[in-house]
Amino acid sequence: MADNAQQVATLVYDAASELLTGTVGNEPPFRLIAYSGGSRGHRKDVTPDQSSSYLHDQAKTLLSRLATTRETKDRDGRYVQRGGTLPPGHYSCHYVANHSTFHECIQLLRSADALAIHSPFSPHPIPHERGDDFFIHGSGPKGSDGCIVPASNPERLRLNRAVKQFQGKVVLEVKHVSYMLPAELEGQLA
Repeated sequence: MADNAQQVATLVYDAASELLTGTVGNEPPFRLIAYSGGSRGHRKDVTPDQSSSYLHDQAKTLLSRLATTRETKDRDGRYVQRGGTLPPGHYSCHYVANHSTFHECIQLLRSADALAIHSPFSPHPIPHERGDDFFIHGSGPKGSDGCIVPASNPERLRLNRAVKQFQGKVVLEVKHVSYMLPAELEGQLA
């Protein structure tokens, strides 16, 4: 009897340790330092004006580490708050040959468990309201608002190639993510 089950490759992004690991196809295992949220992952050769307008100083703040922190801009399109870490859950990885901003990258499509944060401290899923457009992409002057930005560009390109060539489904699990509990839960935790 033939086995028609689709092959599945698994990657794991541990947000707390900023580590992307896993195996895709016949490639040697991946173990990449990678950044997510708060402008982390920006290029180091930016001008002081770029650093200021992209709020690179927020990379060291608590809000930049929270999956519940949304990207906020003022009426003129200037950053007020950079988006936090990629929300936890599972994502399907899809190779993109030429994205208009990120060029060659991997698009991350959320599974149902990544639509909200499922916390043992909350009786209800916690909406993160972070949108749908997350990717694994290269470093740029802006940095990350939740996308994953590997520190090594050659390793990122190797991952792109592996996802592109894999004859099955590549799933990314995002774990060890910090988040803020909704204010309405205050006083209800025992």
